[in-house]
Amino acid sequence: MPSRLFTTSEIRESFLTYFANKGCVRYPSASLLPENDPTTLFTVAGMSQFKDMFLGRGSHPFTRATTSQKCLRTNDILNVGRTARHHTFFEMLGNFSFNDYFKTEAIHWAWEYLTQVLSLDPSRLSISVHRIDDEAYRIWNQEIGIPPERIFRLGDSDNFWPADAPTQGPEGPGGFCSEIFWDFRTNDDPKDNLTSSTGRFVEIWNLVFPQFNVRKPNGDGSPNLEQLGRTNIDTGMGLERICCVVQGVYNNFDIDLLQSIVREVVRISGQPYDTTVKEGPQAALNVLLRRVSDHVRAITFCVTDGALPGNTGRGYIVRRLIRRATLDIDKLGVSESRLHEIVGAVVAAMADAYPDIAKRQDLVRETLKAEEAAFRRTLRRGLELLGRALERHAGATVFSGDDAFELVTTHGFPKEVIAELVGEKGMTIDEARYTVRWDEHTAISNTKQIEVFTSSALQEAKPRLGATPFQGYDAQPLGTTITLLELGGREVTEAPAGSQVRFALGATPFYAESGGQVADTGLVQGEGFRIRVTDCQKDEGLVIHSGLVEQGPARPGAVTATVDAERRKDITRHHSATHLLHAALGQTLGSHIEQQGSKVESASLRFDFNNPSGMTPAQITQVEDWVNQRIHEGHLVEIKQMPIEEARTLGAKAQFGEKYGTQVRVITMGPETPVSREFCGGCHVQNTREIRAFRIVKEEATAAGIRRITAVAGRAAMALASHEADLAREVADLIGMQSMDDPRLMDALAQTLKVPRKDLAARIQQMQKEMFDLAGRLQVTLITASGSAVERVDHLQAELKRLRRLEESKQAQSAAGSSELLLDRIEEFNGISLLIAQIESADAKGLGMMVESLRSKRASLLLVLASDSGGRATLAVGVTKDLINRGLAAGEIVKQLAESIGGRGGGRPELAQAGVPDASRLGEALAGVKPLVLKLLRG
Repeated sequence: MPSRLFTTSEIRESFLTYFANKGCVRYPSASLLPENDPTTLFTVAGMSQFKDMFLGRGSHPFTRATTSQKCLRTNDILNVGRTARHHTFFEMLGNFSFNDYFKTEAIHWAWEYLTQVLSLDPSRLSISVHRIDDEAYRIWNQEIGIPPERIFRLGDSDNFWPADAPTQGPEGPGGFCSEIFWDFRTNDDPKDNLTSSTGRFVEIWNLVFPQFNVRKPNGDGSPNLEQLGRTNIDTGMGLERICCVVQGVYNNFDIDLLQSIVREVVRISGQPYDTTVKEGPQAALNVLLRRVSDHVRAITFCVTDGALPGNTGRGYIVRRLIRRATLDIDKLGVSESRLHEIVGAVVAAMADAYPDIAKRQDLVRETLKAEEAAFRRTLRRGLELLGRALERHAGATVFSGDDAFELVTTHGFPKEVIAELVGEKGMTIDEARYTVRWDEHTAISNTKQIEVFTSSALQEAKPRLGATPFQGYDAQPLGTTITLLELGGREVTEAPAGSQVRFALGATPFYAESGGQVADTGLVQGEGFRIRVTDCQKDEGLVIHSGLVEQGPARPGAVTATVDAERRKDITRHHSATHLLHAALGQTLGSHIEQQGSKVESASLRFDFNNPSGMTPAQITQVEDWVNQRIHEGHLVEIKQMPIEEARTLGAKAQFGEKYGTQVRVITMGPETPVSREFCGGCHVQNTREIRAFRIVKEEATAAGIRRITAVAGRAAMALASHEADLAREVADLIGMQSMDDPRLMDALAQTLKVPRKDLAARIQQMQKEMFDLAGRLQVTLITASGSAVERVDHLQAELKRLRRLEESKQAQSAAGSSELLLDRIEEFNGISLLIAQIESADAKGLGMMVESLRSKRASLLLVLASDSGGRATLAVGVTKDLINRGLAAGEIVKQLAESIGGRGGGRPELAQAGVPDASRLGEALAGVKPLVLKLLRG
């Protein structure tokens, strides 16, 4: 054991320092949200950000690195808290070599760090190597001195990366690996070894040696391993695991870092934590306390890195974590929303290594508090639905997979909770059906395994092609060359007309999508061919252009590249307007405002920001006016490259989710007296006056604590203003006003009628038509209105309500009169009073009124009325309360009657209605009433 206990922070720092002293560049952790990597939703391993380096197509100016990487995996989420080792969020300590040092150094350094820096007992360390990796065996045995009885030769599933690749695929880079195990000495069984499942031996370090190009197995099934031509090292050590060893505990949750979070959950819940107890109620409490701690830590890092709760992809996973944590803390006896209180413990424990969680902790708290409160509002309803589903399954041994799926996806119930509750009733979930439904759904929410094997000609050529110079801020045509043409993933010398291609240029005028700004489009023309460019994306520094060969064949060589100039101008106006909007929000709502994402297109802009509540109409107007004032003031736009520290000193705002180097591009609007200053690599106007105009279209919520503004600028804003002027004139004519030039007045009317501004005229027309129709049927005189526009619309609503009440009263009187005539048709049937009748020309509303009127006339009465009014056939059923207790529920009766003739319906136990598509079959339904009544009474 080490001579003293190391804290988690000290162990993390000692690892990074050790490998930095070996010449490894100390590289920062990547975001949990991988960049330019569609193969995984979250960063799941330390090597994720170095994939291109391993394949020899990266551009980092170093060949060895060391990191402490934030990771998130949810594939084993059901085991979190139950086992000693599983987490959702965890840290992976890694050191990497990109065709630099190899097995000898990697093995020696791992051993030196463990035994000399951490002072672990060498006799408690055992080694695994691949069964045919004689080189690794020799190093461990002869150079390190590990005796043969502590070196285990294992197969492809244990000691090849990716596991089983030589025989089962995938093809591509791979290699042997060697693992270091710690003996916890939890038992004295001499037969216990690395392959046992007792938990005595735990892997603490994995050294991966990617040196092969894995091909399909040979004809006899043997591995087909070609030398890759470059040797890499990917080593990883879970920080939480090594802390267990160093700190002398067995469970990851008992290390100092995680215990500080667990203690906060204990404080909030009032429940004890005792890791010495392995069974019974206390063990169950331990699981809940650990799981809440794990999930809140994971949520804190997810939200900090920009993964906000949602219904798809990453957002779905974050929402699932919050709901699981809510269910668990609810089981701990906490009935209020308090998960957000745990965030402080996470920040205190980990902000020294990851300062961003301290900067964004308010956003995390707001998000957690709002999401937990929202889920708690649906929790009771969900439990009620589960209870009803269990009632439907009374006596069954299998619970519906469809019901389970709906509870999971619609109401946020973790599947294991459903399984636990139905298990208490002696049932199991129909896994086959659930899997079918889930497979259709989970393409959006699975965290996939890392895949480094997909490649293309452009990716392979990155080292040769290098970064693409961008020479297009002025959007002028550029003479350049196609340096590589790709068709179907392969490099080609020509591509025929009609083909979709990707290509690289020696220099490009096309802006590749980044920083929220969409990619440019345009034309690339060479001798005898033309390519319509539809997209541009950056793969590190290389710009990959995509497009359609309109005239061909296209070939590599000299070309002229031309950006769609008008589209670029529209995008530029929206981008510059986004900067002004950001500044305006800070001025209006407060300094806490931070950008949470943006999308700048030619037709509109979208800007996401943190704010605990929605903006008021007055605030929206204030922001809109502020931006337009800055536009009309005509501020110069200054663009400068400067050291990042200088930019920060000047107060420049960084864009959310963007990475910056030592030199940054800073956009300042109004250099003398800045109205906006931000880091930005995008395209901008030269003077704010070029933006012309700005209008906010919509302000809405996208997640808890996150708001989104959709707006337009330039030509789009002017077109909207013109359209709204036309709309205002139309509304003014409808309500008898001479003019309505103030857009605030339109907003006020839209708010009064609770419709979008664009639907205002249509809504007023609809109300006026209904009002005139009612007045004609009732033969009453309309009361005219005067006053302001708002007063006139208020009067229109009030007059419409008055007329509707008059009609309802008239219908009720008519229904009461008609129902009196039906009393003589009531018959006694099997101990109840029964009325079955078909009424001429009564609509659904009138039929319902008749049933209500008759229900009060006699006890033990069941009414079934049918009507065909204007081609719409209706069934209505009414039941007195005493018959409901005997099994005659109106909703069930009308449902069965309607379904028997192709209709649908339902309702309350005392009153229900159904629509029927074929009025000629109403008699058939009425004939089925008595047999149905007998069946229900017997039941």
